Amino acid sequence: MTAIPTARRVARAKLVEWGWDVDDEPALDVLLVFAELTTNAIRHASKPGDVVRVLLDETDGYCRIEVLDSRPDLPLLAVQAGGNDEHGRGLLLVRSLAHAMGEELAATTKKVWASVRVADALGRPRCL
Repeated sequence: MTAIPTARRVARAKLVEWGWDVDDEPALDVLLVFAELTTNAIRHASKPGDVVRVLLDETDGYCRIEVLDSRPDLPLLAVQAGGNDEHGRGLLLVRSLAHAMGEELAATTKKVWASVRVADALGRPRCL
């Protein structure tokens, strides 16, 4: 499945194009959220031939990640993943890193989005 690594490379390239240091914590958070949302859409909410659309937008100190897929059902947030489970933590990670997160349903599609704070109110990069 080459779509997932390709999507990750495109997101990373977009952050570099914006002038971000992709090794800094805010960029790593955005890339992790992007990877989790995109992977969920490709693995769990699409079938071969379906189009999954992604959007990255940076505005007012936040980076919004949107992923649109062709399944109008809500993603499932795992309540508890076992210690040996390989899956089930992605949306928990997104929720812990995101300032806000949500879903928008239509008749035949779903958009899952998350907003990650990347700068303070003065526009300075976020440092933890």
